[in-house]
Amino acid sequence: MFRSVVLFSLLAISAFGNSIVSQDSSRQEPRRPYGVPEASLPCTPEEQAWWKELREAGNELRGSFRAGDKQKKRFLSALHDATAKSFKPPIPDSRPVVLYKTEPRYTEAARQRGAAGTISVQVELLADGTVGEIKILQPLDPDLDQSAADAARKTIFLPAVKDREFVSANIRLVMNFNLY
Repeated sequence: MFRSVVLFSLLAISAFGNSIVSQDSSRQEPRRPYGVPEASLPCTPEEQAWWKELREAGNELRGSFRAGDKQKKRFLSALHDATAKSFKPPIPDSRPVVLYKTEPRYTEAARQRGAAGTISVQVELLADGTVGEIKILQPLDPDLDQSAADAARKTIFLPAVKDREFVSANIRLVMNFNLY
């Protein structure tokens, strides 16, 4: 019997547009943050308290292997408070930060067909913290393509920031499906 292994990686992020940016070692880019960064720009006390709650909830998600619904709801609720209360993120322009991603399922039908390989997916991360359009850039198997899209829809992230506003961005995810 074969064991299936799914490897899931975040390849590249485009913070402010619809294109995918590949990593280029000749350019010096700021280091990608891990987790929600500390507030570094002036803000009101209310914004400071909101950002602290958002940061704690986001870092709790980031640190958990299997985040539960409670942790996810806490982060998304804090993120949506920004819109409801017109809060501005107290950080400089930044790329989106993936806090939690779900591993795609290797379907039994794909396993029986011996499907293995790589799927590349472009995912639109919307400014409101939801996942928008998902486009399969490099398909592999219809069942595994659907599984990859389903996993991408469950991504939880801090949206990109531009001019102290959350903005939409695209990321490219690569998922490897291997049989051992």
